[in-house]
Amino acid sequence: MKRLILLLLLWSPLAAFGQSDSLKSVVLHQIVTKASGPNFAVVAAKIRLGVDVDFAYRQLDTLLARPYGDMFWMYGCAGLYLSTQDILRADYKKKIRECWKHFTPYRGDTENHFLMYYGSLLLMSEVWPELDGSEWFTGQSSAEIHAQAKDFLDHFIDETSRFGQSEYNSPRYDYYYVTPLVLLSQFASDSTIRTRCSMILDLFIADYAVEYLNGAYCGAHSRVSDQAAVDPRAGEVTAYGQYFFEDSVKFLEPDLAFAALGKYQCPYVIRAIAHARGTSFVNIETKRGRPTLRGTDVRQATVRKYDYMTKDYCLGSMQGGLVQPIQQQSWSLVFASYHAKNILFSLHPNFSADELAEFFPEEPSFMLERIGGVKQGYPNENKWVGGSPYERIYQNKNLLVALYDIPDSAKYHHVDVHLPSGMQDPKFGYELAPTDWTTFQYDSALVGVRLMTDYNVIDGERLRTSAGRTACWVICSSLRETTREKFNALLKPLQPVVYGDSIAYLDWNGNGVRCKRTDAVNYQPKEEWLYNSSFIKSGRGSGLIDLSTGGSMGGETLELDFNVNNIREGSYTMRH
Repeated sequence: MKRLILLLLLWSPLAAFGQSDSLKSVVLHQIVTKASGPNFAVVAAKIRLGVDVDFAYRQLDTLLARPYGDMFWMYGCAGLYLSTQDILRADYKKKIRECWKHFTPYRGDTENHFLMYYGSLLLMSEVWPELDGSEWFTGQSSAEIHAQAKDFLDHFIDETSRFGQSEYNSPRYDYYYVTPLVLLSQFASDSTIRTRCSMILDLFIADYAVEYLNGAYCGAHSRVSDQAAVDPRAGEVTAYGQYFFEDSVKFLEPDLAFAALGKYQCPYVIRAIAHARGTSFVNIETKRGRPTLRGTDVRQATVRKYDYMTKDYCLGSMQGGLVQPIQQQSWSLVFASYHAKNILFSLHPNFSADELAEFFPEEPSFMLERIGGVKQGYPNENKWVGGSPYERIYQNKNLLVALYDIPDSAKYHHVDVHLPSGMQDPKFGYELAPTDWTTFQYDSALVGVRLMTDYNVIDGERLRTSAGRTACWVICSSLRETTREKFNALLKPLQPVVYGDSIAYLDWNGNGVRCKRTDAVNYQPKEEWLYNSSFIKSGRGSGLIDLSTGGSMGGETLELDFNVNNIREGSYTMRH
């Protein structure tokens, strides 16, 4: 149950942290003046603001002229209709009605696709609730469409709130979760669905906030673009991060128009989570991998995430292995620096037809050609993204060890360590030392990197070891904790050794430490966590989630209860 005494926020000064009318106005005017090309959200903003309206309708003609499309077309069209329905010209309402009768949009095959597809159908079946099957491209009546869409949304919300996302923490695709949920949380006529969509939207944004560092998206990602893999601020969801967590938006994306035209506001508690970095903390999360179709007995992997967040950097990982094909990022060290490519990570550039066949239904013999055409970097030996079944990751706070055991049958046998930008600048003190610790200072962060085998430097951007069996060790500290000289001296006893499912090493005080593989460290003795940090707590499967400021800014907690019987529209509780 999303419980909050709403009157509390009406007089509380904390309400000022929501999206103000002035910010919404600035965002909308930026979008209508800077955006180019036909886009439903931009057209909606122009019509709503009365800016360049004739041209906006001509752009809408273009968007409605093609008798094909997909779920991206659907949610944009639904968003435009609902955001402008009181002032939208009658002839265009008729055109849109005809589109939903005669077009046959592609449903897609991923979690974000299904949310856009069924969410749009639910909204539009509520716009036209009495139509029979002859009036819809699906051949179903409005009532049948609504029931099917509601069934999917309930399933999606239950799975996500109890067992985690499948396309988890994606710098690109989070954008395509937030936008349809913004629309559903405002426009769904079904009050229960409207409330639950608002709650799951809160959870999505909170999940992002806990891995947000100075505008960068940290931790392991299910799906990340080449650009966002090397620049943690380059993903589309950054636009929402700035909109919900900051006081201005420089990374502008058109769908922000739907949010700025709408009523949803990010709760103060979540905004506080995004900025509470005064004390270092461990964040533990459980997610779901992409469902497999063949070639394995594991139908959906359980993903264990582990982050160590500080004011200066975030070291985050999942357990390794392959849980999302093509675009997985298994671990990263993200710096609070304002440099564009403020990230370090390692990667085995694995690809194979058998790997694709596990996750995609097409005939394996031509999958490589098809995927290579759509995701051109997938078979590239120099690629920036991708998981590997030959990778295991261990992490304990500021120490991470990534092990690689690559068989002869793999296409490529090298491992790359991708370096942050500016590493050739003398101020970073970047010194290479094969098979020994390479140390550097990156703004206020101190970093030691060690490869178990010899390596070469590629274009000054990556360290490449061609040994099929190797390891990458990373340890971090900060100038707030020690000096660079002391940091370098303390690295000598840190010689990790593998023992079964754990890594053993001596810490800086000479004490023996065992570092479990990331998937094992996420368990408490008696409880498995969906979330466990000072900001988000939830037992896996419970559907009960506490969001907290963690003792900062008044120590407030927002409780989300996704058990259907507990939901009451518009009621949720904030504790002090």
